Amino acid sequence: MTVKPLYDAFRDYISMRDDEITRDWFDRFDWNLPERNLKPELIPAVGEVAEVLSFCGKGEERLVKLFVEMRNQLQWLQSYTADDFGQYMVDHYGFVELIGTRGHYPSSEIAAGFVFFGQGVDYPNHWHGSEAIYYPMTGTGLWSQYNGEYETKKAGEIVIHEPNEHHALKVPENPLLAIWIWRGGNLAQKSDY
Repeated sequence: MTVKPLYDAFRDYISMRDDEITRDWFDRFDWNLPERNLKPELIPAVGEVAEVLSFCGKGEERLVKLFVEMRNQLQWLQSYTADDFGQYMVDHYGFVELIGTRGHYPSSEIAAGFVFFGQGVDYPNHWHGSEAIYYPMTGTGLWSQYNGEYETKKAGEIVIHEPNEHHALKVPENPLLAIWIWRGGNLAQKSDY
């Protein structure tokens, strides 16, 4: 089963972004990628994903609705086990690599997709070798960079992390959905913590 409608909506969302870093990352990106026929892989958190519809931004609504509709057709991944951050996080977290070395659309240039964190998830300080940008689809998370104070980011805001920059995330009240994009380094790296 194809996930092309989601891929097209993702491309449209990224293409409509009007910030310098997104233009820098994607102006020369070739969106004409073949689709892999990946088998859907579900995890416990998929049952909570529809809740994000109540918290998504207006500019993110079309993409979020499509993601929610297609959530059971996607290959969900997790980088962590209960030994890393506890069983609660494992049960309420997961990501989809839409583009990348493991993604529905193969690329060695970038890895990109969606990440979901359920209510009450505390994703402690971590870092990775790839440069990263995030676009919250909901304004429900508290983001920290460089071991600093936690700040709420609105839906559609950009969050930028340099390679090996320490960052953390808390989702105290309502679930969070965000787009994540990595470039450079090992695109399939499990973050250090």
